[in-house]
Amino acid sequence: MKPFSNAYDAIKKLFRKMFGKKEPNEQVETAAEETAETAEAATEEAAQEPAPEPKAKESDKAIEDVLASIADEEGIKEEKVSRGELEEQKKYEEEVRKRAQRKAKREAEDRKKEAEEAASAKDEKVKMVTDPVTGEEVPLGQLPAEATFLKKYMRIQTTSDDVLVAINSILKHPDMPKNVVVLGRNGFGTVKVGEDFARSFYELGIVKSDKIAKTKAKQLNKMGLEKLKALKGGCLIIENAGLVSFNKLVEVIKDSSPENNDYVVILTGEIDSLANFFDENDDIVDEFIYLIDIHKIKERGMMHFARGYVKERGYKADKAVYDKLKASLKAMEEGNIDRFVARIDEVIEKCDKREAGGEAKKTLLPEDAN
Repeated sequence: MKPFSNAYDAIKKLFRKMFGKKEPNEQVETAAEETAETAEAATEEAAQEPAPEPKAKESDKAIEDVLASIADEEGIKEEKVSRGELEEQKKYEEEVRKRAQRKAKREAEDRKKEAEEAASAKDEKVKMVTDPVTGEEVPLGQLPAEATFLKKYMRIQTTSDDVLVAINSILKHPDMPKNVVVLGRNGFGTVKVGEDFARSFYELGIVKSDKIAKTKAKQLNKMGLEKLKALKGGCLIIENAGLVSFNKLVEVIKDSSPENNDYVVILTGEIDSLANFFDENDDIVDEFIYLIDIHKIKERGMMHFARGYVKERGYKADKAVYDKLKASLKAMEEGNIDRFVARIDEVIEKCDKREAGGEAKKTLLPEDAN
């Protein structure tokens, strides 16, 4: 029996049970609405001629005639649907159904977890969590002081627990794989989280080098691993990792082992895509013990992140500045941390230019956020 097999089984179970799917594709809804509107228009046109109330079959025939007339005017020809297209449609509908089921399960788990956290905070008891390596119940613990780049996540509910569990477990079990999976709302926007882990790993002595390499999954699929030789002892961040090929990831894991280039692999990407990847390639789950759930971060969590990031950079800001930063979230994809960080960096850059030549107070003003 493999050591810690129960823990690994728990991780696999977590992937299969907790990760729900996103809302069904809006194109399906739009197509249905357009069909309904066309049919309604056809019915109204047929109803303009005074006549006795038609039977159901006559009404259907009238609608079909109008639709055929429109198609003829627009030059649309009826096409037979191939068996292959029908199979594709069935697969798509099955995928939509699975996404809906998994989304419902995930939301139920989220509500349960939030309720447990609220109850725990109210009781002021020591919070217990499951060690992902041993499966034992252990105190949640505190974030080590050296992990400065991860402090801004500590006020984000649920995410903070994942960060603490990962860091403290990695320090406690140095001989186990240190690879991390960052689960986001989109296939993009969470590379910054991976970078913060990489920098903290170096500060904590978990990795030997401060070198960080970032690549998209599709680029990695075409890349020769000889290009990663210079990364020895550092961290590799793979963006949109649900699209990486199984064989390529196996190569990367072998290349990243301590006896080879000895680097940590951090996968970032959309939660459903990564869940599917591990469902289809469960042999590789054992190499990725630590899961960081970012997909539930909404506006409040993003503002907690913003305050932590501004402080991390050594700056100060008042409510007016944060109100402007909050307003800028409306123009971004929900949960896109990378884009939000870029926006904050723009504000900081304007502050630096404004204070250049004078006293550098590092105080962000509302005008910097315009």
